[in-house]
Amino acid sequence: MRLDAFVSRFGRFSRSESRRIIRNNGVSLNGVLTNNPSEVVDETDTVIVDGRPLEAFWNVYIALNKPEGYVCSRERSEGRSVFELIDANFSADLSTGGRLDKDATGLLILSNDGKFIHEVISPRKLVEKEYLVETAKEITKKEISMISQGLFIGNNEFSKPTHVEQIDHFHMRIVLTEGRYHEVKRLVSASGNKVIQLHRRRIGSYCLSEELRPGDWQLLSENDRKKITGT
Repeated sequence: MRLDAFVSRFGRFSRSESRRIIRNNGVSLNGVLTNNPSEVVDETDTVIVDGRPLEAFWNVYIALNKPEGYVCSRERSEGRSVFELIDANFSADLSTGGRLDKDATGLLILSNDGKFIHEVISPRKLVEKEYLVETAKEITKKEISMISQGLFIGNNEFSKPTHVEQIDHFHMRIVLTEGRYHEVKRLVSASGNKVIQLHRRRIGSYCLSEELRPGDWQLLSENDRKKITGT
């Protein structure tokens, strides 16, 4: 990576600002001042801008246990954002791999790797998402049968889970490979019931760690990522 691109990305400057700072001898590379924006930099180099070391990051992959009351958006008017929970210099570069509603909880994947995010959310990739659902009314066998067979959920959209399982009178497990807007809520509503609590437990074969408290996050290993996408 060129030095001006490095300073721009990790110092939060525009590309023109980073070039100006470098040419004004405001940047040192491995302890030596440089005014050459085209210097090549990699992850082993130390870059300091106006006395401040830049903390480099490359591709980042995160699992967050989303708490209730947070939105998967950066729009402040919508409420507290899940990105506020990622107190790290790479937070501004992250995107979510499948959103959860404000009142929903559970596993949320975030990354700055666009290809990875696409593999997580693309319906063509058939990545399973498992949800634990609590309903307002007692679940009937008819509702389970209707959901299993698939239902029209509005806007001429048809939703058919890959797996539906009743856990007890008021709880069921639903597994989907798509991520339509409010899909689980609309699916349960189309069966004649209502979701009062929604929790995402699994994406692919990667399960939310029971040790990860609501609001906490952890970096994903390469093996974890393979569990999510299957590749």
